[in-house]
Amino acid sequence: MKINVVGTSCSWYKRNNTSFILDDKMLLDVSSGNYKPIIRNIDIFDLNAIFISHLHADHVGDLHIITTRFIRESKKRGRTTKLRVYGQKGLPEQIVELKKIIYGAPDELDLELLKDSIDFIEVKDGMEFEESGYKVKVYKMSHGNMLCFGYSFTDKEGKTISFSADTCRCVSLETMLSTSGYAFVDMAGITENPHHLHYEGFAELEKQYPTCKMFPVHTSDPSQEYAEKNNMNFLHDGQILNL
Repeated sequence: MKINVVGTSCSWYKRNNTSFILDDKMLLDVSSGNYKPIIRNIDIFDLNAIFISHLHADHVGDLHIITTRFIRESKKRGRTTKLRVYGQKGLPEQIVELKKIIYGAPDELDLELLKDSIDFIEVKDGMEFEESGYKVKVYKMSHGNMLCFGYSFTDKEGKTISFSADTCRCVSLETMLSTSGYAFVDMAGITENPHHLHYEGFAELEKQYPTCKMFPVHTSDPSQEYAEKNNMNFLHDGQILNL
């Protein structure tokens, strides 16, 4: 598994917002401001799938421009297979609204035209399916009142890697960690709160699930500093991991 760490941060900080490229074929979250680092690393034309955790801008804010580029490249280069976008109900309608407000050309604002090139797949808690050689499982996380999903990916050899998205400590997160060899986990909180895991809680989970190597992501500057000082498998923007 090749993981390109596009970004490691949450909103308000200078680092890129948290998102990942898996095997150069799949995106996990398309955060605001991450379009350019993404296209510097992969050709959008070759994408198989995008996974969206939730509708906060620092996780979905550049999806409108990624889909626009995919549609244009597909028309130009003759791709006929659709890009699959996994996320919650209402995601395509949100993309159209973003295009109207921010970016899109008139021929790209129609919902049916969007769906001609992109297959939107609604996810639900516990859902399992195959994508690009992986068995994928969906977990509903606990992020305040916001509907939010994490995803795990299991390869043909049985190795599992997971991405928590934004979450505090919850049953779904612990279930995910108990079945994963590697996990990229939200550590934005400085103190315990109902939206994000904080670094003391992260350290507790590391001890509780020693067979899962946990990487702190979606970090604030204080939590990133804590992770680096305590050598908590901290990451940097642009880092590439082969797991």
